[in-house]
This record gives sequence, C-alpha cells and structure tokens, in this order.
Amino acid sequence: MKFLAAILALTFSLQAFAQERELEYEGAANWNDFRKYVLTQQELDQQKGLGYIISGTVAAVGGAIGFYQSEEVFSRTAFAITSNIGLAAIGVGASYYWTGSSVDSFFYAIDGSSLSLAEKNEVLQRYLDKEREEKENRRWIRVVTYGLIAAANLYSASQEKSADVQSVFYFLAGANALLAVSYSF
Repeated sequence: MKFLAAILALTFSLQAFAQERELEYEGAANWNDFRKYVLTQQELDQQKGLGYIISGTVAAVGGAIGFYQSEEVFSRTAFAITSNIGLAAIGVGASYYWTGSSVDSFFYAIDGSSLSLAEKNEVLQRYLDKEREEKENRRWIRVVTYGLIAAANLYSASQEKSADVQSVFYFLAGANALLAVSYSF
C-alpha cells in the first residue's frame, strides 16, 4: 500500500509539472486591458518561479540528505522521489522566472510594433480566437490520451497473474481515468 501511495504522489506531481501554461485572459480584445494583464502575469510568473525554485531546492536537498541517511527501502525510495520532484520543480521555476509564457512573445512583438491601437485590437482578437480554439483542442486531446492510458492499464490488469502487479495496473487505470474525466469539464 505504501508503494501505491508513492506512485500516486509521483503520478500527480509529474502531471502538475507537465502542464503547459495556457492563456487565461478572458477579457475583450482591448489592447490596453491585455497589456495590463500580461504585465501583471509576468510579475506573477516571476513570483511563482521563485517559489518553485525555493521549494524545489528544499525538496531536492532534503530528499538527498534523507536518502543517504535512511536504510529502509521504502524510505529511500520516497526520499529519492522527493529529490527528483524537487529538481523538476527547480526547472519549472526557472522556466516561469526567466521565460514567462508564449503569450509574452506575442505581446512584445505587437506592443513594440508601429501598429495603431485599432490594428493591435484586431490582431489581438484573431490571436485570442485562435488560442481559445487550440485550448479546447488540447483539452480533448488530454481526455482521449488519459482515457487510452486508463484502458491500456485496465487491459494489463485483466491479463496479469500477480495480484500485487494487478493492483498497480488497476490503480494506474483509475488514476488516469480520473485525469480523463477531470479534463472533460
């Protein structure tokens, strides 16, 4: 059971890191409002990045120290997972802090251009329409992907002879089914 708990923690932790940051702007195609939104998001991204870097460092160092001071296999495994998640968090934090999001590139290309405000608003409207369409497509791709992973694990569980391995496959099937359902809303 401890093993399943470790897999659960790892599965959902890695899922959180794997998420692509998407445009959350829901306002109208008004360049001045969008500009305020992007500049605020950049500040928040830097704060979030610093938080990930600090907490990731604590987890990586703590996990490494715990790993080398522990003798029990489960504890060493848990500390190794913690350390790895910490290292991944440092990378995610660095990405937030130094690169922001893909919206930043669009923003700076348009903001620094010689386009009039009306032209910026028109380009912004086209960009927002395309981003919303792609966001919906990504959502359904995730639903199908996690649904297929759940089905594959369910099939593997039905074919497995070992009860311990079978329970791991059932667990993975359930976790991925939950992820598929969560993206369908």
